[in-house]
This record gives sequence, C-alpha cells and structure tokens, in this order.
Amino acid sequence: MFSHLFSDGLVTRVYVFHLFARRWMFTIMGLVLFLFFPTEKYPQKKEPSHHWHSNVEIARKVMNTFESFRSYSANFQIRVREGKRSRNMKGKIYYQKQGKLRYEFTQPQGNLIVSNGRIMWFYIKRLNVAGKQDLTLQTKTSSGRKVFQNNPITGVKRLFQKYHYRFDSQEQPRKEGDRLCFVFDLEQREKIGGYEHLTLYVDAKTYLIYKAIGDDGYGKTAEMNFSDISLNPELEGSLFQYNPSKGVSVVSNPLVGKGRKQEQRSKK
Repeated sequence: MFSHLFSDGLVTRVYVFHLFARRWMFTIMGLVLFLFFPTEKYPQKKEPSHHWHSNVEIARKVMNTFESFRSYSANFQIRVREGKRSRNMKGKIYYQKQGKLRYEFTQPQGNLIVSNGRIMWFYIKRLNVAGKQDLTLQTKTSSGRKVFQNNPITGVKRLFQKYHYRFDSQEQPRKEGDRLCFVFDLEQREKIGGYEHLTLYVDAKTYLIYKAIGDDGYGKTAEMNFSDISLNPELEGSLFQYNPSKGVSVVSNPLVGKGRKQEQRSKK
C-alpha cells in the first residue's frame, strides 16, 4: 500500500496541494462572494436626475438587484498581487441560486471550482489533485462562528452586514473610465481574516457591481472583473456536478483544519 502511494507520487502531490492549492482556493473563495454581482447586458434604468445619494440607498438597490435574477453566466478575470509577485486567472463562470456555481479556468488551463450547494470541488490540473469540501459541516472558528453558512444566497446582504461601508468620496456618482459609477469603501467590522478592505464599483444605471478589489491587510490584493454576462440563462444541472477522473487524488475537507483525509480514485 505505502509503496504504491510513493511510487505514483500521491504523498508528494497531497503535500504540494496543502502548500499551494489551499492558498489558491482561499484566494478564490475570498472572491466567490462577487459571483453575485453581474454587470453588462441588463436592461438599463434611467440615469439619476440628481447627484445626491445615500450610501444606504444604493447598497439597498444593489441587494435588491441581486435578488432579482436566478442565474447567469459570464467571463471573469482575476489579478492577484502580493509584494513584487502577481498572477492572473481567467475563465467562465456559471451561477444558479441555492449556491450552485462553476468556475471553468482557461488560465490556469483546466482548473475547476464546482459546487452543487452542498459539496464544493476544487480541481488543480497541474497537480492532478481535487479538494472535496462538505459545505454542510457545522465546523466553527475559535470564536464560535460557523465556517460555512447554511444559505449562500444571502451573500450580498451579509457583505453589507459584516463590513462598515461608505462612499469613497463626496462626488457620487462619478466617471471611472467611460462608466458612471458609485464607489464604495468597505472595512471589516471584525478582523476575522480574508479581505479586510474592499472597494466596490457599482454601475450608476443598473446598480450592479462590475469590479471589486480586495486587500487582506498583509500586502495581498485581488481584483475581479466580469464581462459578457448573460442573465437568467437556462443552465444544465450537470454544470454543477463533478466526478473526479480515474487517477485523480482527492483531499477531503481541505478548507477546515480537522478531519482531512486523502483518497485516490481507482484506476480500474
């Protein structure tokens, strides 16, 4: 048994997975929240006739907009900077309410994140390793908070509950490039990890977020953009299912510290 593990490199791959893949997953998971903020290809509302707005008013419109659609697909781009290093990720996302989502990466080519709302898979092609996270676990942090929420649909509302938010300047809305937008500054109410500071760009005509920038407070920033969005498309249920291919090493519950277990798909 042990000779088989060492001969096919499983131990090495699992070790590298915990050094590299978990860091990659946490970077992505910190941004999964922004799946719920589409942009373009949505009926345009009339441009505001005045230039005074309450940040609470706009935040409420963002939340209401999120609740108005059931599914979407889009292209995404993520850029992560840490010190002098940076890395780019891009691909296609599919989302459906009740926590169903799929990230298909074209950079890094072949990587996947897939969730049916109960189980979330992370596949790293270069390592041929997949993480299988049970989202129904009642795991709690040292402070007693649940690691996984029972209802991921409330993500946008939770965002404005967990962060202090305000406009980043008095001039709202304002032009950013060729787009009129509202810009929010958000700070975590409690420093519990993840992105301590967020900057959100909200389209002033649609009240949809089209760009989000996160700063973890330790020198790492991540920017996420969406484009070519289709709202309420009919999505096949198979998009939100994942079955590891033969030979893929599986790490169970990699996002929690206890009960991790390594498996390997049969090569029969």
